[in-house]
Amino acid sequence: MPKFAVKLVINSVKISIMPLALLLSSYSFASSECVNLKGCEQKKCEINKQITIATRHGNDRKVDGLNRALEENTKNCTNKGLREELIEEIQESKEDIAEYETDLKEAITDQKKHKVSKYQKKIYEEQAELKSLEKELSDLE
Repeated sequence: MPKFAVKLVINSVKISIMPLALLLSSYSFASSECVNLKGCEQKKCEINKQITIATRHGNDRKVDGLNRALEENTKNCTNKGLREELIEEIQESKEDIAEYETDLKEAITDQKKHKVSKYQKKIYEEQAELKSLEKELSDLE
């Protein structure tokens, strides 16, 4: 009997993993089609690919939201505007890192191990975000 229960769990995991794998593979495919584009054209391409995926999955609410995003992109997106937004986000990210580093020093001084690991994790995640933003800015130019 325990073997049967384990088999059911494994089969249900396989079933739930398959749609996720399909979604991820279709997203990476969508992104690969847009990789040679830059700025607003890349954003428009990515939105269109997300619309295709959402339509394929019957997610009408998401399609509506993405169509609004596409309309806003078409009306208002400029590479100069994207550059300014990225520069602002990079500055905010640097400020967040500095704040987390201050909090980390305080946690070390207070010998609060759980807070030390919490702030180390936040710094690591924010540094990854910063690197991503800087790459995006570099690719835009």
